[in-house]
Amino acid sequence: MSVSTSFAAAALIALLVVPVDSALGDSPPQRQLGTYALPDGTQSADISPDEQSVVTVGTKKLDVADSEKKTIVHVVQLWNFKEGKQVAEFTAQQSEVRVAPRGYHLDRSRTLPIVRFSPDGNIVVALVDRTIHVLRAADLTELRAFPLDVPDNVTRTIPDGRTIVHESSVRAMELSPGGEAVAVLWVSEIMTHGRIQLYDLSSERSTLSWDTPQGEIHFTRGIVWHPNGKLLLIAIPNESPCSSPGSQPDIFAFDAQTGAIKKKIRTGLLTSNIAVSPDSRVLAVDLNCFGLFKNHDPKLKVFDLTTGKHLQSVSARETGARYLVSASADGSRFLAFTGKMAAKFDCSDAVAYGVAVDETFSVWSLTNYEGIVTSQNIPGLKESELRLSSKGKYAVSYGKASFVYELP
Repeated sequence: MSVSTSFAAAALIALLVVPVDSALGDSPPQRQLGTYALPDGTQSADISPDEQSVVTVGTKKLDVADSEKKTIVHVVQLWNFKEGKQVAEFTAQQSEVRVAPRGYHLDRSRTLPIVRFSPDGNIVVALVDRTIHVLRAADLTELRAFPLDVPDNVTRTIPDGRTIVHESSVRAMELSPGGEAVAVLWVSEIMTHGRIQLYDLSSERSTLSWDTPQGEIHFTRGIVWHPNGKLLLIAIPNESPCSSPGSQPDIFAFDAQTGAIKKKIRTGLLTSNIAVSPDSRVLAVDLNCFGLFKNHDPKLKVFDLTTGKHLQSVSARETGARYLVSASADGSRFLAFTGKMAAKFDCSDAVAYGVAVDETFSVWSLTNYEGIVTSQNIPGLKESELRLSSKGKYAVSYGKASFVYELP
């Protein structure tokens, strides 16, 4: 692993309430952050609660005799990322894949692996090929494993009378703040159909499941536990990207004991990613397309979960905050994708679309919304996932850009 480096939690304060048509926060100053590279092919990663380790999951390819087939092995690895040293490794089950055009390997499980530390840092939970593996964090010894309950296929009849069967795949997985439960979001090939399941890690059983409200859940990028452990939140865009936001709610908070909807918020954005603070502020960012003449500078919006009231708008760089938002568990900081965007026009299709000029993220204080730092350009960040560490001193991205970032 290559390593390159350069160079307490803030207490929660009363919410700032300002007119909703104003926006706080100049663009945080840009600087070169110290970075620690993660292994090539990292598909998911998480920073330990003590911010000393990072756990990753990726795949290794094994050649087999059949030239049209390959076997991949899913590998969970624990790293001392500051020293670039691998501490432990766990090899999960193998999956058969086929060789696609241009040499791509397609995982037939259709579910990308996900890995998370428990809030106390004692265990690692890895979802690989529709199986939950519970690992001891110190050395990645497997403590137990159990399969997910795969939702029934969804069928629909198209106008010519044929019946189409749609399978589901896992879109997200997150551990509860107490570490006793894990939430899994399934999304079917029908873009509006999703299902949430809760599992008890001790009993290895599904304890509750429910269908998500109607909406464009295919574009949802995650699920979020409220720090109190009583609510589970999700953003479901009420229209597809490149459309105007609809009038329906697009953020939902579910009771983790019953699955009932407890709160709804309409953001006025096309929201697919949210974060929630310990004092019940919900942070939302826009998914919508960067057009020729519109949606050039979306603000990050902050809402009171209890009342649904819009509390604050936070400005970012020239073309706004988009796509990804994350808050530290201690409630001290939040970040969002703030890469500069530009519109390009496809003459053949007469369609405008947005492209990234550069790819950065910015960090703000969650107590007063003051800007802290904007990262250097990070190629591939727009197509990656991005998370803030528990105390807000580090961030991690994985996917096309897989790094740990040291924050001031």
